[in-house]
Amino acid sequence: MRDVEIFAKKIEIQGKEVIYDIVHDITERKQQEEALRRSEKQFRSMFEGHSAVKLLVDPDTGKIIDANSSAADFYGWSVEELRNMRILQINTLTPEEVKAEMERARLIGKTQFSFRHRKKDGSIRDVEVFSNPIEFEGKSILYSIVHDVTERKLAEAKVLEIKEHFEATIDAAEIGTWEWNVETGEAILNNRWFEIVGYTPEELAPVSIQTWADLAHPDDFKESMAIVEKHFNGDSEHYECECRMKHKDGHWVWILDRGKLLTRTPDGKPLRMLGTHTDITERKLAAEESDRLKIAFMANMSHEIRTPMNGILGFSELLKDPQLSGEEQEEYIELIHQSGQRMLNLINDLMDISKIDAKEVKLQKTETSVNQLVRDVEAFFKLEVNKKGLHLSCTAGLSDEESIIETDSIKLNQVLTNLIQNAFKFTSKGGIDFGYTRKEKCLEFYVIDSGIGIPAGKKEKIFERFHQADNSLTRNHEGAGLGLSISKALVEMMGGKIRVESVDGAGSTFCFTLPYSPVHIPESVPSSSKEMNDEAPSLTILIAEDDDLSSILLKRSLKGENINILCAENGWEAVELVEHHPEINLVLMDIKMPVMNGYEATRIIKKQRPDLPVIVQSAFTSKEEREKAYEAGCDNFITKPIKKSELLEMMQSLLHW
Repeated sequence: MRDVEIFAKKIEIQGKEVIYDIVHDITERKQQEEALRRSEKQFRSMFEGHSAVKLLVDPDTGKIIDANSSAADFYGWSVEELRNMRILQINTLTPEEVKAEMERARLIGKTQFSFRHRKKDGSIRDVEVFSNPIEFEGKSILYSIVHDVTERKLAEAKVLEIKEHFEATIDAAEIGTWEWNVETGEAILNNRWFEIVGYTPEELAPVSIQTWADLAHPDDFKESMAIVEKHFNGDSEHYECECRMKHKDGHWVWILDRGKLLTRTPDGKPLRMLGTHTDITERKLAAEESDRLKIAFMANMSHEIRTPMNGILGFSELLKDPQLSGEEQEEYIELIHQSGQRMLNLINDLMDISKIDAKEVKLQKTETSVNQLVRDVEAFFKLEVNKKGLHLSCTAGLSDEESIIETDSIKLNQVLTNLIQNAFKFTSKGGIDFGYTRKEKCLEFYVIDSGIGIPAGKKEKIFERFHQADNSLTRNHEGAGLGLSISKALVEMMGGKIRVESVDGAGSTFCFTLPYSPVHIPESVPSSSKEMNDEAPSLTILIAEDDDLSSILLKRSLKGENINILCAENGWEAVELVEHHPEINLVLMDIKMPVMNGYEATRIIKKQRPDLPVIVQSAFTSKEEREKAYEAGCDNFITKPIKKSELLEMMQSLLHW
């Protein structure tokens, strides 16, 4: 059966009306139309039914011919609104750029683009557009599928940011990175890796595990590969070792090598490994220097302790000789005292360093007369300097009234004393000049000597602990090398700076600054206090001490001071004596005693007699020990070895005697 199309028309032939028919076979045309209808239906179904955003765009005019419902949902305009728009209203490119891209899509065929499209609400989205030219109603148009890739772009940007941050961190840390293909031996190295060994990437290309083997110290390479092999066998999550690598200029560079196996082959063999190389040469040299200093320090400590101990024990033995004259006895006793003082100074220096490290040293600012302080220091050293045949001069830079400032007088005195002792130690002829001047908002103190001076290469080191200009065992001066380090720490704590100027063989000048904070002092009222003397009323004190030598020393020190003394050998005896002797005016309490310690004894005594002064006396000097003593109720704390003058002053303060 065929489809036909008939055209009929009345005509007159020889006076008769007839129907004139023209018949066309349209079977093929009908088949084509049906096929086209089905094709359009199929296209429309595909165009509308797919969830992807789709647009039909005329490349000549940029007009949006059609849009599916997904496009309407994505852009925010209705399908009808989109059909009345041009692609320029959506694309953020310039008209010229849009036209060029559409022309490229039409000429090349299927093309992928990355655009930024504008939505109805004004927001901008990153999109990928796949455009393909098709025939539509006899015209070539662009069939475009639009994918929103904004989230993916943001994720990619974040990944890039993290990558750049990581690379910047690696660069800032000056860490070399490497990646090793264990199977092929190939390696990927960053620029810092090459910088560590002094080469450019081009000089070592192509790089592989052999590059490392060629540069590594033979002994270290074997040890490192043994550690890596253990890591391959699963003995550790990562490996770490130190090795030496040959720098381009010939010296060895110490490397901290860290690595981790990331992937294995299907049959379990090591495949890909990542790691870092860090230059630790300075750290290794510093550690070696530290070890050297510790060895030198311990040798020095042994010398500094044994020398005065030899004097104490030796002259103590000589004092047993009954044939000694009184003059000889006095000489030996003085030498024993000097040796003991030398040991005490050493212990004090070590304790000061320990307290500074533990940040236990606190400023105790008081109104201080700098002029009086430097005069006292001058008087302290005058006799010793004169004995050595040297001169000592002191210069004050302000009037007495102007010299009164707010500072820590004890620490200022300690710094000046340290510097003058140091100058005295290294000066054999000439003398020492010290004092201060005012410079704007600070006071600059100075100590100038005519001694042996300091070599140029040692000036920066002498303020470091355990450092001395001469650390050898053949030097002709004593000391642990701590005084200048302590002085520097104390000066900086008080808000100043310290420096040294010196010429080897021609003396040294030490200077330090302190903030100038003048204080106005009103006229003083004559003090009504009086010194302890034989006319003072008699006192009774209790000495709680388990060490016989310390107890004897205290009793002999207080002999002649019009003081009655009771003794207890432990804390419990001390409590009993206080309970049965109401005449006791003050207790000297040791901490470490048998039966009951000094803390507990003090607590009980303070409950019995809250107003009875208790002075804790101990060889323990830490901040914690002092705090425990005060928590127990003690009124003051004195450190062994005890100086008589300091003890009497403390007793006078507590008893107003």
